[in-house]
Parts: sequence; C-alpha cells; structure tokens
Amino acid sequence: MRGRIALLLALAMLPAGAIAMQVGLNAAAARQSAYEESLGARALQSIATERRTIDELRELLRVLATTPALQQIAAGDCRDWLSEIKARYSYIAALSVSSDDGRILCSVPEVVPNLQVPDTEVRRRGRARDGFAMGYSERGVLSGQPVLGAVEPIHDGSRRIGFVGASIPTHELSALLDRSRGLSSEAAARAALVDGQGRIIAEATSADQNAPPLPAPARIARQLGSEPSFLSVEGGDAVIVPIYAPDLYAVMSWAPEQPAWRRAGGVVFSIAAPLLIWLLAIGAGWVAVEVFVARPLSSLEAAARGFARGEDIADPPALLSAPAEIRSLRRTLAAMAKTLRGRELRLVEALAEERALLREVHHRVKNNLQMVASLLNIQARAASDESEAWGLARAHDRVQLLALVHQRIYSSGELRELRVDDLAAEIARQLLQSRGAAVKDLNLVLDVAPARAGVDRAVPLAFLIGESISAALDSLSELGPVDLKLMLAQEEGGETRFAIDSSIDDARVHPSGPGSRLVDAFARQLGATVGRDAERPYMLWATVPPEVKSGD
Repeated sequence: MRGRIALLLALAMLPAGAIAMQVGLNAAAARQSAYEESLGARALQSIATERRTIDELRELLRVLATTPALQQIAAGDCRDWLSEIKARYSYIAALSVSSDDGRILCSVPEVVPNLQVPDTEVRRRGRARDGFAMGYSERGVLSGQPVLGAVEPIHDGSRRIGFVGASIPTHELSALLDRSRGLSSEAAARAALVDGQGRIIAEATSADQNAPPLPAPARIARQLGSEPSFLSVEGGDAVIVPIYAPDLYAVMSWAPEQPAWRRAGGVVFSIAAPLLIWLLAIGAGWVAVEVFVARPLSSLEAAARGFARGEDIADPPALLSAPAEIRSLRRTLAAMAKTLRGRELRLVEALAEERALLREVHHRVKNNLQMVASLLNIQARAASDESEAWGLARAHDRVQLLALVHQRIYSSGELRELRVDDLAAEIARQLLQSRGAAVKDLNLVLDVAPARAGVDRAVPLAFLIGESISAALDSLSELGPVDLKLMLAQEEGGETRFAIDSSIDDARVHPSGPGSRLVDAFARQLGATVGRDAERPYMLWATVPPEVKSGD
C-alpha cells in the first residue's frame, strides 16, 4: 500500500514538478540567451569599423557605377579619375572598370589595354545577382596579392555593360582588425574575417595569446547565415556575425566571463532545484500519509484480525496519534466485534440445542422402530402359516434396517452425511444374523471402500442395498457352502457403485419377485441404474449418481 501511495503522490505532484522543472529550464535558457545576446552585441560593436569600411567601399562602387562618365567608358580613359579615388582611400589596392565579357577597360594600377581577366567567383556572383558582390582571391589580377575583391555592375539603361571593381589587401583588413581591437574593450578576443565558404581571409594579430582559438572553417561554414550564430570552442565561446551576407562575415572568440564549472553548475542547479523541491514534496506527503494514514490503518487492520479471533485488543500507540476518524472507526469495529461475538455465541448455543433435539428425535424414532421390529418378530414366530411367517420376517428385516439408519444418524453425530460403507457392511451382517440357521453355510465377503451420502438419500440407498442382499440371501440360502460378496466404492465425482456376487454358478436359482420390484423402485427414487445377469439372477450391480445439491 505504501508503494502505491508514494506512486500516486508522485503522479499527483508530477504536473507541479514538471512546471517547476520547465521554469528552471526556461530560466537556464533565458540566461544562455542573454549571454549569447550580449556576445552578439559585443561582436557587432567590435566590428563597427569593419562594417563601416565595407559599407564605404560598397557605396563608393555604387556611386562609380552610376556616374555617367563610366557608363561611356568606351569613349575615353578613366585612369586619372580612378587614381584620385585610390589616393583618397589608401586601403584600396586596385580599382578597375571592365566590360561585361571581362576585358579591362580602365584600371589603377595600369595594365595592358583590353586585358582579358579570368572569370572569377566574384564576377559570377555579381552577374547572377546583377548587383554588388564580394569574395576572397588568393592573388588579385591587378595587385598580385591576397585581396578581398568587390564588384558593382554598370548599367546603360536596363542593360548591364560592365563592372566597376575594387580590392582591399588582406593585410589591410588585418591592420583594420587590430585598430578596431585597440579602440574597443575586446583586445583580449580573437577576431577574423571569413568569406562565404568559411575561410579565414584576415585575422587580428594583436589578440591575447591566452584567448580561445577560432572555430575550424568547416564549423564556421555550417553556421553562416543572416543572423549572429554562436559556437563553443575550447576554453571559451565564439560568435559569427554577418558583415555583408552571404559574402563576408566576422568571427570572434572570447574566454568565458565565468568558469565552465560555474556555468554548468548554474544550469544543473536550475534543473536540480525544482526536481529536489518535487522530491521533497513527495517525501513530505509520504511521511504525512505514513504517520496519519498508513500506520493507523495497519494498526486498525491488526486490531480487526484480533477481533476476528475473538480477542480484546488495546489501542496500539499508532492509533493514539491517528486522526479522530480512524480512532472512531476502531471503536466502531470493537463494538461490532463484541456484538458479533454475542450473536455467534447465541447461534452456537441454538445450533447445539438443534443438534441435540435432532439426535434425540432420531434416537426415539430408532427405539420406536425397534419396538415395531420386535412386535413383528414375535408375530412371525407365532404365525402358523409358513408364508405368513416369511412375510412378517421380511417386514421385520425392513423395519430393523430403517432403525439401523436412524441409529447411525444419532450415534455418529453427523446430521448431513453418513458413512455408506459402514452402513452397507452393518446391513449385510444384520440380515445374515436375522436369517439364523437358514444361512449358516453362507460366508459374507466385504469389499467396501469409503463412501458417503446425504441423510436424505441414506434411507432409499440403505433399502436398495438391503433389498439386493436380501434377494440374494433368499436365492442362495439352500445351496450349501457359498461366498456372498458385497462390493462398494465411490468415485471422485460422487458417483456410488455397488455390486453383489456369489461364488456359485447355478442357473436354476431365481430371485424372488417382491425383492426385485423393491430394488427397482428404490433405484428409480435415487436415479440409479441397475444391472442383472440372466444366467446368474442373484448377481446385481448398481450405479447411484451423485446427489444434486440445491443451487447447482
């Protein structure tokens, strides 16, 4: 019971525990989200210079692409103009104007006129977008060094006629990152610029050597997107923020503001605290149920068992501190037990009186029947006619048999069932004794097994056995020495079988008519089947079905 109560308490408090745990998880998630948001804000603040530089370059190329003079580049040279722009923006390594098919029309530094440049990834993206595009090149066409290139398409009306391009050396980008670290509070962080494939194209050289490493390019490539993304690295955290998505990103890594064990401990505490509170609530509920319900009920059960055994049980200590309802129930059980014991005592006394009366009735019936049997015996002896004497003697046997049944009932003390095996043996011996010298050469052989029958069926069954034996005695009394065998057994299902047989085989012997008719009559009353052998008419066997009890 205690286990089931604990389980029910756990299930009852499970929603509250789940809500508390969810609150803890939400709190941990909120702290992590706030931490990531602060990292994102720090990263965006840290790359503000880089973002302004890229925006400046983009705006420069946009203005150049919309300048009417560049839209007619086939009419003249633009090197002087591009040289002035390059001198103004010292971080630009090269500027160029090219046709849509990739021929250099004008550039700084100067190259061979109409130089055909390779179809780079940046130009392909620019044509696909028909707009601004950026990309990393390990060797710039004009500068001959690793650069970040950018192109802007030039349109003549709705038709694209070429591109204006610019490139920034990667060492200028690294210097730009170093200047940004010096101007911000992120000098201890590692910072780098990466392209759309996750490759690091420029990295700050002024970072603290104890700062966590940057993520691998493959990990960076998987996290690129239009929003800041966060990664865990060895010894710290990293954030990737877009500068110009999907072409250029900045990645930074910091050492955590607090040790990893404290961060993990905070998450664990956020989850464990509600769980611990849930377990404590279950424990408190279980203790309350144990002290105020389970133990008092166990003591009440023990008291009820004692009442059932007829004992007077004092209140155990567990009941003294039990709720008033359980103590009241215990007093009610005690009162009920006392009332039931009184009624049981009266019932036992009434039953004993009833049994005594029934035994007395059977005893008196037996005495009266024996008196009738004695009168019949006297009348038989005084009869002058042999046939009359024989009839009175058979009547005496039957009355004596009935008296024997009643004697068995009151002497055994059983009022419901009788031992049929003992009754059959006694009937056979009594019938042999009543015949006297007429059956002196008959030897009775008994083969009886334990069998029982209800009192209501005892009388017809006793008469069935008695008449069968009596008919055999009438048939065999004058045949000299002979064995008369009585067999009786009871099957497991309650079916009773008995048989009468003899050691002789004389076809001239015939059973008496009245005895056979009585056997058949009692067999019908019991629902029994009777079998006889035509060659041996004194032989008989019968099967008595079990008694059908009321309600079956």
